[in-house]
Amino acid sequence: MAEVLLDSFIDSLKILAVVAVCTYIVAAIEPFLAKKIRLHGKLAPLIGVSVALLPQCGFSVVAADLYQKRHLTIGTLIGVFIATSDEALPIFLSYPEKALHVLPLIALKFAIGLVLGYSIDLILTKSRRAVAHHLEHCADDYQIKLMHCDSAELVVKEQLSSPCNCDECAHSDCPHIKDEFSKPQKYGILYDYSVLFDKKRDKRKKIDRFFIRPLLHSLEIFIYVLIVNIIFGIIIYYIGEDKIIDFLLLNKYIAPLISVLIGAVPNCVSSIVLSELYIMGGLGFGAALGGLCMNAGLGFMILFKNAKHLKRNILIFLSMLFISVCISYIFSAIFSFGSLNI
Repeated sequence: MAEVLLDSFIDSLKILAVVAVCTYIVAAIEPFLAKKIRLHGKLAPLIGVSVALLPQCGFSVVAADLYQKRHLTIGTLIGVFIATSDEALPIFLSYPEKALHVLPLIALKFAIGLVLGYSIDLILTKSRRAVAHHLEHCADDYQIKLMHCDSAELVVKEQLSSPCNCDECAHSDCPHIKDEFSKPQKYGILYDYSVLFDKKRDKRKKIDRFFIRPLLHSLEIFIYVLIVNIIFGIIIYYIGEDKIIDFLLLNKYIAPLISVLIGAVPNCVSSIVLSELYIMGGLGFGAALGGLCMNAGLGFMILFKNAKHLKRNILIFLSMLFISVCISYIFSAIFSFGSLNI
């Protein structure tokens, strides 16, 4: 048993190294992205899906908030949720023999998210026009802080146009439309209108943002991975890896469904479990793809915190569930419920 714990710790340390590198890279490029990302117009699904591929789930959190404020179409939101990479990328990169397997997974998540994003917006023209109308009266100049789920923020810099009081915009949660700038916001969303900052305070914020937060996030993922590895290690120790894989292979026809249900858990642990199961050989390529398409980090949690639009949010969740199950079984059938031969 001591050997199981030691192996789990060593494997988790290897993953920590890769996760830390990825997290600090995201932290370094995030200020550049924040200035460039504008999810308006025809390029919104393409930009949203592209940014969602970064190994973190912060953008799915911001996307969910933007959708509720009617700054984002439902097609773009679903595209972002499908493409969200979360922690799958660094987990795969931590295993050199399986690192290449992440490339087709990421590529397919991007392609599926992009196609569905544009297709849904094309079909739901009324929703798309409602967003376009809303943005005419609420063109806030915002910046997006990605980082990761816990520190994802939408920073609104200034008000660019006069509020609209029409019935169409009345259904939005946008503070600009409802003139609620002075009220405290939820879900970690920050509204900052100050221009001058104290230099010392600004320095502390930079240290926190570019060093402390990435470090804490990396350690958090390390703990999750360690727990998952210990659980898997104990199961393998008492049951045997061959028996576990044989059980999953014998039940390969329900594995895609189980994978999607695991992916529905609003936490980065689900992407870690799915990645580890695939690397172990317990999940086929299609099952892993479907589960990772369903995994949107804390995006669903942000949606469901808004009880006012509960029916709409349930419909979005069920649609994602249906899409992910279809993807899981289609690609499982294509690859004969097995993994890729790379």
